[in-house]
Amino acid sequence: MRTVAIVNQKGGCGKTTTAINLAGVLARFGERVLLVDLDPQGHCAAGLAVPEEQIETHIGDAMLAAGDPGAEPVDEGRLLWRIRKNLDLAPSAMALAGLEAARGGLADAPDRDERLARVLSRYADRYSACLIDCPPSIGLLTYNALRAADEVLIPVETGFFALHGAGRQVQTLRALAKRAGSDTPFRLLVTMHDENSSLGNELLAELKRRFGDRVAPVVVRLDRRLKDAASMGQPVIEYAPASIGAQDYSDLAAWFLGRPLIAEEPPAYSDDEPVTRPMPLGPARPTAAPTRPGSAPIAVLEPPAPAAPAEPRQADPIMTRAAELALRARTLLRKGEALQERLRRDPDVARVTAGPVGGPEETDAGVRFRHAAGPAQTVAVAGDFNGWSPEAGAMRYNPTSGLHECVARIPPGRCEYRLVVDGVWRPDPGNPSTSVNPHGETNSVLVVTGPSRIMCEGAD
Repeated sequence: MRTVAIVNQKGGCGKTTTAINLAGVLARFGERVLLVDLDPQGHCAAGLAVPEEQIETHIGDAMLAAGDPGAEPVDEGRLLWRIRKNLDLAPSAMALAGLEAARGGLADAPDRDERLARVLSRYADRYSACLIDCPPSIGLLTYNALRAADEVLIPVETGFFALHGAGRQVQTLRALAKRAGSDTPFRLLVTMHDENSSLGNELLAELKRRFGDRVAPVVVRLDRRLKDAASMGQPVIEYAPASIGAQDYSDLAAWFLGRPLIAEEPPAYSDDEPVTRPMPLGPARPTAAPTRPGSAPIAVLEPPAPAAPAEPRQADPIMTRAAELALRARTLLRKGEALQERLRRDPDVARVTAGPVGGPEETDAGVRFRHAAGPAQTVAVAGDFNGWSPEAGAMRYNPTSGLHECVARIPPGRCEYRLVVDGVWRPDPGNPSTSVNPHGETNSVLVVTGPSRIMCEGAD
């Protein structure tokens, strides 16, 4: 089983997106894929429509059980979820973060960095590939992933912090490899690349110049359908097979397997199995050893030969420009924090913002939705009144109220909706009226009684 850890201590660089979509395409190629979520936020389950409330056993439970040679391993049928043909998920949970704590059960164990490798060894003859989605930090969980992995993939977006972040990440991995006494090969994967951005193209060129063959030959371009697919609980190859994201991750999977890159469109698939919602695997059944399609050899990522010492450079114009942009960002952040502090201390503002913190509200303009979330989070409302489109119901953060808000014109009648917070679909905590949808999930319900009047279903 070929095991790849997807690592970057910087969040928002496309780790989970890469894990889900590379796993989805590899499964379409006929590979038997195990996707392991080591991020306590559990975004792999959310992005593949696994109901969080139905996860009874997570990968942390398996790692704890692996420490006692005489203990029974966790029930495979409760741990693994069948996402689709050839793709299984070992989900995470918030409790996973406690494993790294002093009394979490793992930090004091003598084999604390080998538990994941021990768990995965049980499945080595059943899967041809294992992808590990790591948390955005370098801790015991990530160290377990590095010890278990044959290769490391580092997603790097082409933003103005990319060069600095990539260099720091590579240094960290080398230090950890030295500590572990290994030399796990790694590659940088450029993600969320805007082809129309001159700065992005300059940073891409600089990444290739600095890291050479360490940069994967496939670039994952910016494509909003990657977020749409995650919101719908599907890999993009299923949600939008002709999209840019599907094209790029198909190319990445082809490179991963040592196949020729796809020139224009992703391959057409003919599945005899309908795509269904994830279900627990149930009792374990013996399976045949996996085989790889075709006869093409698997590409092994070997460390490149040491490069000749670079000529000293007087100034790096790209980094100078990036440093200037970073300075601007820090200045704006400080001004924003100062404004927030003044607003917090203003008693008039405090009186205005006191009151409800969420839920639908009647206004002259229409139905106003509000949700309490941080300014850096993304919040949207999606319902049958806007085609269940998060893009059509995107909320904006209001620094005065500290809430994300939007107003929607909804015709009179009953409607259902859900909030989408950082890509995770959930009912509105400010609306007590709910209904179970055909997928077994909970929708929020409201009844619009007039052009600008609403009421929660069941209210007087």
